[in-house]
Amino acid sequence: MKKETKSEETAQEGASRRAGKQKKGSGRVGRILLYIVLFLAVLIGRSAQWALDEWGDLTLAEIAFTLTQPLTGTDTGIYVSYVLYAVVPAVAVVALVILIRAILKRKAAKAAEKPAPGKLSHVRKAVLPLATIAGVIFGGWQAYRFYDLVGIDDYVTGLGEKSTYIEDNYADPAKTAITFPEEKRNLIYIFLESMEVSYSDTESGGLFEEGFIPELTEMAKTYEDFSGSDNTVLDGGAALKYSTWTMGGMFAATSGLPLKIPIEVKGVGTNSMNTQDSFFPNLTVLGDILKKEGYTNDLCIGSDATFGGRRLYFSGHGDYQFHDYVYYTGEGGELPGTYKVWWGFEDEKLFTFAKARLDELSSGSEPFNFTLLTVDTHYPDGYVCDICPDTYDSQYKNVIACSSTQVAEFIAWCQEQDWYENTTIVLSGDHPTMNKELCSDAAYDYVRKCYTCYINAAVEPVRDDYREYATVDNFPTTLAALGCTIEGNRLGLGTNLFSEEDTLIERDGLDYVNTELQKASDWMDAQADFKEVTADITYEDYDPETQTITMTLKNVTSDQVDGFKVSLRMYGYIVNDSDYVSWTYSEETEPGTHVVTIKIPTRQAFDGRIKIQPHCLIDGVRGIHLDTHYYYLKYDAGGGNAVAYQCDKYGNPLEE
Repeated sequence: MKKETKSEETAQEGASRRAGKQKKGSGRVGRILLYIVLFLAVLIGRSAQWALDEWGDLTLAEIAFTLTQPLTGTDTGIYVSYVLYAVVPAVAVVALVILIRAILKRKAAKAAEKPAPGKLSHVRKAVLPLATIAGVIFGGWQAYRFYDLVGIDDYVTGLGEKSTYIEDNYADPAKTAITFPEEKRNLIYIFLESMEVSYSDTESGGLFEEGFIPELTEMAKTYEDFSGSDNTVLDGGAALKYSTWTMGGMFAATSGLPLKIPIEVKGVGTNSMNTQDSFFPNLTVLGDILKKEGYTNDLCIGSDATFGGRRLYFSGHGDYQFHDYVYYTGEGGELPGTYKVWWGFEDEKLFTFAKARLDELSSGSEPFNFTLLTVDTHYPDGYVCDICPDTYDSQYKNVIACSSTQVAEFIAWCQEQDWYENTTIVLSGDHPTMNKELCSDAAYDYVRKCYTCYINAAVEPVRDDYREYATVDNFPTTLAALGCTIEGNRLGLGTNLFSEEDTLIERDGLDYVNTELQKASDWMDAQADFKEVTADITYEDYDPETQTITMTLKNVTSDQVDGFKVSLRMYGYIVNDSDYVSWTYSEETEPGTHVVTIKIPTRQAFDGRIKIQPHCLIDGVRGIHLDTHYYYLKYDAGGGNAVAYQCDKYGNPLEE
């Protein structure tokens, strides 16, 4: 009897131990899941905050355009900014919770002999769930703010609602009589990166008691910014929707249109402009008009002109000559090939190179259009060059102040040259800054405007009131400043500000215009004339002997594509705690034929799907992906006993 009782007790103890181990194991899995949820929640929340800080004034389509551009010519600071802003805090929060739980565990062990020994243990158990709940609330709220402020709802609604506002109000330059003066004036057009009227003092219409662009403020008051006869409060161009980043701003000012493009054509992304053969080829823009009139067009910038489609746009519309980072660091350039600061080279060098280039252009017999784009004032905090002051309370203010000084000195140099008398200079901010913190004190109804100033224009404004206008109005206004007469005083969506005609904003209101621009426009899609980038792709069966998959790509429809880069993802083949991913470059075996041979890893046994995605390469930069293809693979460690077939995304064999 005693033996049976002891045996029963032993069995009960064993069952209890097993149950305890199972409970402990399930508890460990639960904690891991909570840590993952906590990390993702904080990451999502901080990512949403970062995106709003960086791009709060952009629409979803504009953000998509920016993020899908090729990396050539960019500054890597934005990626560092994201990691520091979003990834590091998410890791830090999880680490802090782990540390707090460890400290409480140690204290609970020491308090085990004291009254209420379980109190600390209960607190310790509650820390992780409470932190996770707080993290989910934080992440959910920030994601909602992003959804609301970026206008995802408006964007989705706009997809189902079309507008003819653009085509109804578009004045086609190709069908508009534009008459140049007998003696054609030169044009210097300076796009000032992220330059706003907001940076001036409050008495001049800015946001700051002490403005930090005194030279630019004085020039706007001395020359023409269309602020009217009072001329004490600076005026500037509002950035309409789809005009709030550099390429969008440059496009608006030279075409009179927002850079509104379809995100996809037949399910394939189009925002990587470098995959296209042309950039809105059916439009007539400033460069086209000036080239037809015998002008030499030139673009001088301190970054790679390829980025964002600038090279494609300006080469196709006006046959611009490019004096950019690639030019000055290339063979025969004035900078060593290894030189790189910020996005390429700083504005101090840009203005030095610009003077030399203007000496060359002015020695010719043709009128010239010399376009510059500054870069030092790019967000998040600008680039501090050797001549930047240390006057203000932030790096960004000091960089902006430095830009104001450099631009003023460059204008003063121009005014000393023999060719200045017959030259008009336009200063225009490309878009409002994406540094949200700098202008965070702006009232809800304060319109942040791009800095605008016309110097040595050939005409005077007819009206003397404070004009409400946008950067699209710069297109006809620039031609008028050169002494041109424009039939109807309108080009694109822009109005000649020297005339008496109302702008679209003055007629319809800024909010209404932006609302209409966000709606789908068949006319704009047609003008974009995006070509779907395709290729004939042949996928071979898996070769168990070489443990490879070979694919061949031919007949690519874009002349810009010079190769391919193919991704491989193996679901369930775990390396470093995640699915195996690799990239393989193509080899051009004969003109127009590209072969990719993907090596399949076989160190561990595998039974599952793999996904293959070929991407275009333009100048070595990965662009849009062309296709997604799946295989089912099963093999032992080392690759033996292989079973393989091509399948759909669910693993079902493809029909032959």
